[in-house]
Amino acid sequence: MLVETDARSRVVLPGHPNAAFVLRENEDGSILLEPALVISRAQHEYDTDPDLQRLLTRAATSQTVRRERRRLAG
Repeated sequence: MLVETDARSRVVLPGHPNAAFVLRENEDGSILLEPALVISRAQHEYDTDPDLQRLLTRAATSQTVRRERRRLAG
């Protein structure tokens, strides 16, 4: 398959709508596109920290403190 860049250096990749890639330009001039998944730092920290996972699981499954809300006279 031949792809060409447009005037703004963009390329269309048929079959890959709305996809993210890491682009690497090799020493020989070839270009490698590696599929990527972009996640937030907070998600990465959660995914890689078992202690944080346990803490947040406990917090999510605990009963919450409930109290009546009163409107201030205004």
